[in-house]
Amino acid sequence: MGKTLADTTLDEAEKMWLSGALPQAREAFRRARLLYREAGDPLGEAAALTQLGDIEAETGHLGAAREAYVDARGIHARDGDQRDQAGILVRLGMLAHRQGNNDEATSCYESARALYDSASDHSGLGHVAKRLGHLEREAGRQDKALDLYREALNQYRRAHDTLGEANALKSLGGLYRGLGQPDRARADYERAVELYAESGDLLGQAAAALALGRVLTETGETVEARVALEKSHHLYASAGGLRGEGEALLELGRLGHSRHHLERAADLFGRSGAVELKDEALREAEKLR
Repeated sequence: MGKTLADTTLDEAEKMWLSGALPQAREAFRRARLLYREAGDPLGEAAALTQLGDIEAETGHLGAAREAYVDARGIHARDGDQRDQAGILVRLGMLAHRQGNNDEATSCYESARALYDSASDHSGLGHVAKRLGHLEREAGRQDKALDLYREALNQYRRAHDTLGEANALKSLGGLYRGLGQPDRARADYERAVELYAESGDLLGQAAAALALGRVLTETGETVEARVALEKSHHLYASAGGLRGEGEALLELGRLGHSRHHLERAADLFGRSGAVELKDEALREAEKLR
């Protein structure tokens, strides 16, 4: 069976999103949603609503994102499976977290956890454990966060979810770094870089390499730090991650006292809308004149 007009419209919306044409993508997702409804395809409508919610969340329209997610959840509650409902609950939890409502976020995550558990979805359970770990870490409950990140790692491994495992290791590395345990942080970041590479996630690999470079800088291993930061820089450049590329260049500029790197970082921050980081990079570059 060939693609329907709704399917084609959804594909076009995804391409617009990836190309950065966000207003056009938003409208295309809305058209796809209506076309799926007219065709009597509720799961297609829910998929369009979910992606509409994702783009609204990405662009900071949190109320519109919540509305789209709630509509999608209603469809999944009627016509979908438990994994679909859980996925929407996780998104709603992330929205609540961004809005500072951690009680609501926890409630959404726990509801999602119950659904994933009944569906024996270990990857989903890992995702929820990681999100709950973020909440505990922000609240200063590092021991609970550590337990949850380890739980997430174990669940991802049970699911043979390489990308999920990399994400959990990056979270663990960040926690160990904050706890003043650089050796553990380094080991987790190094393994995360490897797993991101295996899964083909350039941005994840770049972020883990950047974090690794920062840890190595802090422990005085400047040669290894430079290698990691150069790797991060090139990966971000390949993936089109302007802000991340700027962060890698900022760290390289600090490490090598390079005004050129700092000025290049400032340019990238300006192009990506990171005004405070741009100003910071320019101030540091000015000191090297």
